[in-house]
Amino acid sequence: MRELPAPRPAVNQHIDENNAMVISHNTIYQSCFEQITQDNTAENAIIMLDPYGTAPLSAYAGIWSAGACEIDLVIQDVAQTAEAVEHTWSLEAGANLVPVLGLLADTENKVTLSIGGNVVASYIIVTTPLPATDSADVQLGFPVIEVTQAVTDVDKMASGLYFLTLFDRYNFALDQAGLVRWYVTQDLPSFNLLRLANGHFLATSEAKNTYLNMYEFDMMGRVYTVYILDNQFHHSIWEWTEHRVVAPSEYTNGRPDALKTNEDGVSIVDLTTGLEVAYYDMTAVLDPTRTARPSGTAPGEDPTVKDWLHINQSYVNQTNNLLIASGRHQSAIFGVDMETAELRFIMSTHEDWNEALQPYLLTPVDSDGHPLYDFSQQEDIDAADRDFWTWGQHNVVEIANAEPGIVEFIVFDNGNFRSRDDSKSLLPPDNYSRVVQFIVNLNNMTVMRPFEYGKELGPRGYSSCVSAKEIQQNGNIVVHFGDCTFDENGRAISCQPGESDVIDPQEGSEAMGRLLLQEIDPSSKTVLFEVTFSSGYFKDEATNGEGYRYDITGFRIYKMNLYA
Repeated sequence: MRELPAPRPAVNQHIDENNAMVISHNTIYQSCFEQITQDNTAENAIIMLDPYGTAPLSAYAGIWSAGACEIDLVIQDVAQTAEAVEHTWSLEAGANLVPVLGLLADTENKVTLSIGGNVVASYIIVTTPLPATDSADVQLGFPVIEVTQAVTDVDKMASGLYFLTLFDRYNFALDQAGLVRWYVTQDLPSFNLLRLANGHFLATSEAKNTYLNMYEFDMMGRVYTVYILDNQFHHSIWEWTEHRVVAPSEYTNGRPDALKTNEDGVSIVDLTTGLEVAYYDMTAVLDPTRTARPSGTAPGEDPTVKDWLHINQSYVNQTNNLLIASGRHQSAIFGVDMETAELRFIMSTHEDWNEALQPYLLTPVDSDGHPLYDFSQQEDIDAADRDFWTWGQHNVVEIANAEPGIVEFIVFDNGNFRSRDDSKSLLPPDNYSRVVQFIVNLNNMTVMRPFEYGKELGPRGYSSCVSAKEIQQNGNIVVHFGDCTFDENGRAISCQPGESDVIDPQEGSEAMGRLLLQEIDPSSKTVLFEVTFSSGYFKDEATNGEGYRYDITGFRIYKMNLYA
């Protein structure tokens, strides 16, 4: 491992060895094992539904095996209305706790076990209903789920289920019929969900000590580790190596200098110790005095603390030894050297950067390397702002490219304003969000855009914050327009008018989210499947407070197997 910048001194950062939930779950796990006797062969398994009380659609099958062998599971509702979940599990000699995943809520589920191709037993598991949705009595409820375009060609679909995490609501997974096949309760954080290489999840959230408690848990809802952080992991978590994660961070309790800023650094933490091993302070890299666009202070935050950068995603590009980060409030994606923390490039509109940073700005080019715009002309500046650059972007994710000097990624362009001039900015009902692929050439400081998708949806897909996408192994793109919000008249609105967008004089006084999940074929930009998520309940400021526009939001989307 190359030498990295120094970490911040630890104050109270550690692994919580005395965490009550971890201790309880360890005890439950051991108790489940101890229930299994030699009588509990596959023909007489013990079925333990939701043993931790945190994953109502997950169960253990307690099985004693005389020797090592493989057992096949088929999980489906008794009425066979849903797609079957099939999985092969390797039994060890003695007691085994086999996860049974993919149960449907509020129904009789049948679990069939086979060994060597022969069915040995079937079990019926009756599950409880899904949690309540929003109402006058329920806040942060389970989403209302509507399939708005069903799958018509199964062969074109990527394999797996759709995993989503709705802010401080729920982590859950849907099948290709829009049916919930897994979720965990609100005992576990839901916001920046990440599945690690070991199959476990890592997450923080506002509801869990304001992003200062990071949980590691599995599909059964078992919590393995709780990390106590000195400084918030307030957005994405990215796994770099087996034991190291990268995440946007900040000086949560105040910077060591006179600056009052937040969300403007990147932390690397060792999961084996819970300690930070490196920190990148972006106030030393970019210009904290450049006017933020979009901007905004979240409800409840200190308005005197300057959120000038608002890093929401970071990852390591190993080919060029760069830390890549997305700064929402500068509408910029940038790269810094991993060892020196020196700036390498800025992908953003060329307006308003100080003279020292201008050499790092990229020139947009076509596939032949010819410049697309003449930035000495105001109409070309405006055209690039409207059509090329990203605004308030999220979820910059690497596309593998081993060529030195080349950085390739895909990003969710939220599209806030699409100009640094209010008079040229777009109102939410006239705007759109999109998925965009970029190829940065560090050798000649250019950037090319081979692919984009989202303009086609217009304001129906406009998402003024959050959102994500993922490229699948078959090339499909799964995208979650994670903050599509509308007033009582069906007009697209912003999460923070005047800060995330220009103020719309025609907008109503109520807000409800209608988030889009799509799987698309990028070659034809054909929608293969679409689901709409809603809270089902309009909010207003008088009843729900100043944050009522953040009705229902989704920060992550994955398509992956229930069994890691």
